[in-house]
Amino acid sequence: MNIITYKKFGAKLLAILVLAVTFLVTSGGYTNAQTGGLTNPLAVTSIAGLVQKFVEIFSYFMVILAVLAFIWVGFQFVLAQGKPEKLKELKIWLAYIVVGVAIVIGARIMVNIIINTLEATGVVNQQTISTVRSAVPN
Repeated sequence: MNIITYKKFGAKLLAILVLAVTFLVTSGGYTNAQTGGLTNPLAVTSIAGLVQKFVEIFSYFMVILAVLAFIWVGFQFVLAQGKPEKLKELKIWLAYIVVGVAIVIGARIMVNIIINTLEATGVVNQQTISTVRSAVPN
């Protein structure tokens, strides 16, 4: 596969992701009978909460995508039948998948380290730490 194919795939994947997030944001907007207003479908009250929700959804999506990619690369290794050029390409794919998973997991770990450091040093007040801890899943 050449780089143009990867770019087209990436563009399609990004479009699907944007449509999915748009659907999630707009699908739960039903009318609340008591207040006559709209109910927030994402249960976030700030931009930071929305970003955190997006990162959470994105990280779960990437883990699922990585598992499917591992399975696909495994099948491709079997189908390569020892052809050196195909095996070389699949080893590169496997390295990209491992690096991608490491980046996603590392980002989640870094967020928790930053939260713990801010809490331990007392730089941020306890109410803010509690709000962030409730928004970021462990």
